[in-house]
Amino acid sequence: MYRLQEMIDSLLREKTPRSMLDHMHAMVRQFGIDRFVMLRFANSGETIDRWLVGFRAVNPKKVWLQRYVHRDDPNADPVVKHSKQTVEPFFWGDVLTEEEKKKRGGFVSEALVVPVPSPRGLVGMMVMAGEHADRNHLHNYKPVLQAIGLASYYHIERHCAPPDAPAPQHAPPGLTPREQEILSLVSEGLSAPEIGRKVNISERTVEWHLDKSMKKLEAKNRIQAVVLAIRDGLIPLC
Repeated sequence: MYRLQEMIDSLLREKTPRSMLDHMHAMVRQFGIDRFVMLRFANSGETIDRWLVGFRAVNPKKVWLQRYVHRDDPNADPVVKHSKQTVEPFFWGDVLTEEEKKKRGGFVSEALVVPVPSPRGLVGMMVMAGEHADRNHLHNYKPVLQAIGLASYYHIERHCAPPDAPAPQHAPPGLTPREQEILSLVSEGLSAPEIGRKVNISERTVEWHLDKSMKKLEAKNRIQAVVLAIRDGLIPLC
């Protein structure tokens, strides 16, 4: 079992974006991920290299950029379009046609896409893939990879925010002891029924506390809530 609290905290403690990306690269390799691309959503007219905020791969960045099909307008990419419509991770094979996959020049056969939500809407995405990371393998670690992706994006955003980005309004909300406890258990990989049995409350009550926590943190799902709570020091490291 992977402890999200320790993994996320170690990423957020990195001093620079470069050291964080190196740390993340080493971290995701244990899941079979050998390449990832982190993008911020930008306006049409800005080429893909202007969208790029984080990158690690077996191929140089130039090679990846040359292979990108929608270089002139990344907004035309079906993966980008879908990333703007959901807060949940998805596989790019579910939104690409066979023809579109071929146009990408065999960059990867499958990839996990993690949309990045924020209080001002969906702001970016991360694509993770590996030569030996097939769909079933990636699915098994989807919550962990989602948490790593969100934490890494928030680190980059903190250090490399675009000039037109609104100033962060950092006033961490207060969580009750029960909300802290439940988010900590979510970070350990427990489901709502398992949490209910562990703390002797109903599954419905667990979901109620999770919903309250998500609203306080302005999170769109429970994994994002865990990442934000760890980032803001709202749940203690075990």
